[in-house]
Amino acid sequence: MQLSNRSRPARRRLEIGPIGEGPRAPCRSCGQDLPESTLDENGWCPTCVWDLEKKASRGQHLIALLVTVPFAIWIAVEGTRGYFPLYAWAIPLAAAYYLGMRIGREVVRGWVRSRREA
Repeated sequence: MQLSNRSRPARRRLEIGPIGEGPRAPCRSCGQDLPESTLDENGWCPTCVWDLEKKASRGQHLIALLVTVPFAIWIAVEGTRGYFPLYAWAIPLAAAYYLGMRIGREVVRGWVRSRREA
């Protein structure tokens, strides 16, 4: 049973193109037939990879904010209790934002890839 009405890209097939071009294969995202050397390790063409990276860069900041803002609110409201001055929490907040960005980038990449390849 197919869940979406989008046509699935064909499985990789090996075709030999003009001399010097090498084997051709379809992009796993858009289905465009390209030389295999231009596809990335997941079988995506440069245009689809660029779209993926653009979406991942936007999504990573959103996920980082979803991680960091509650942490910042906790620090401002209750977390300090006089142990450290408020400005000393800047490094843990920056680290939380950075880690949230790294995790968010991978989450968004995986989500976009699973939606485009399905």
